[in-house]
Amino acid sequence: MRRRISLGGELGFAFAAVAALTALLIAAVLGVTWQRLFESYVQERVQASATNFARVAGSAFHTYGRWDSSALAWLADFARANHLRAQVLDLNGEILVDSGTVTEEPMFPGIAEPGESVESTAEIAPLKEPAVKAPVYVGTVQVGSVVVASESPGSLLTDSDLRFRSASTNGLGLAAALALVLATAGGVLYSRSFTRPIVKVTQTAAALRAGDMNARTGMSGDDAVGSLGRTLDEMAVSIQAEREFERRLTADVAHELRTPLMAIQATVEAMQDGVLPADGEHLSVVRDEAVRMARLTDSILELSRLENRSAPFRMATVDPAVPLSRAVEAHRALLESLDLIVVADVPEGLCVSADVDRLTQAFSNLLSNAARYTPEGGTVGVRLRGDGKNAEITVSDTGIGIREEQRERIFTRFYRSDEARERSRSGFGIGLAVVREIVEQHGGSVSFRSNDPEPGTTFVVRLPLARKRSRA
Repeated sequence: MRRRISLGGELGFAFAAVAALTALLIAAVLGVTWQRLFESYVQERVQASATNFARVAGSAFHTYGRWDSSALAWLADFARANHLRAQVLDLNGEILVDSGTVTEEPMFPGIAEPGESVESTAEIAPLKEPAVKAPVYVGTVQVGSVVVASESPGSLLTDSDLRFRSASTNGLGLAAALALVLATAGGVLYSRSFTRPIVKVTQTAAALRAGDMNARTGMSGDDAVGSLGRTLDEMAVSIQAEREFERRLTADVAHELRTPLMAIQATVEAMQDGVLPADGEHLSVVRDEAVRMARLTDSILELSRLENRSAPFRMATVDPAVPLSRAVEAHRALLESLDLIVVADVPEGLCVSADVDRLTQAFSNLLSNAARYTPEGGTVGVRLRGDGKNAEITVSDTGIGIREEQRERIFTRFYRSDEARERSRSGFGIGLAVVREIVEQHGGSVSFRSNDPEPGTTFVVRLPLARKRSRA
């Protein structure tokens, strides 16, 4: 099986390739630039040589009074001695002598001996670039011109020039190789440091998938990978909490169902064995426990429908005082029977878009919750106010309050504090979860404060106000 290259290896190879291309590009640019500068330098040297040779040719013409063959031969020797390839031309542009002419007579293709034509069999080799032309003057009169080029590549360069060219070329190559090595090494090191946290995230995700809910990346950086690691850790914490909640949910549901089932089973078996008579009193026990199971089942199904957004809502513009007053009146007898004082301040005049029955259900759950956790002689207060944007409904009590460590889970399904479990009037732990779902599906929010500053708990429901309908 072909082994797959790791992400670090791929990144390292990519960095090395980019570094190599960058180094080659820089070397090419510098090389071309250096070559142009050096060619310009050589051109200047050839130009200076051509100017100097033209001055020497002018002196020779002045000495001999014309383009004499002896003068031309001397100029050719002078050019070769100075490593130049030189041509002397007359005013018509005809070549009189060429220092690079192959040694076949006559030496001077433009000079004819008496009685001979100017044609010559001398072979003239082409000049090497760069070639520079300069005029030849005797005084102020031009008597011809010269064309000068290098006799061979580098013949015009001094030892210092040659050393400079060699050192520059070697320096460019060394710089390119060093840049390639350093960039490759830096790229590999960076790729390793970059991929290490990614590998850690991958390993943590694999561990979570395998069922290790305690696996964490432990990353805390502010970069993108660090944020990814923190998000994965937060997700793992959330998943762990959710699994813990589901385990507790299963245990709670089993506990809530087991109690009435055991009561029914024990009563029925006692009647079958003749220990208890099968009269109305004992049958009512069976009925009450069956009703309790039905209520629990209905509560679970209702919450499930609300969470899945499958429960129907009949929205209309209503005064929130209507469902709130209904809930208060429905619970007044219960609250008074528990020796609780009811203080209601529910003015009319506000409008919200709501399902009256659903809001009545939510407010009833809050009142039932207050009744459970408020001791005898306590107070349950209900108030309705508007702040211009929201209708604010508060349900407060002077009960046992909510401890700090319990507040994050107060709206969780089936969650009940230890104190609530010990109270005879405790419910199933579903009511507040239903309240939150109903209020949020009305576009509102529900919050609470407990033992701050007064003892007890206050739940606050905020619903967005709606425009009042105008009368026709």
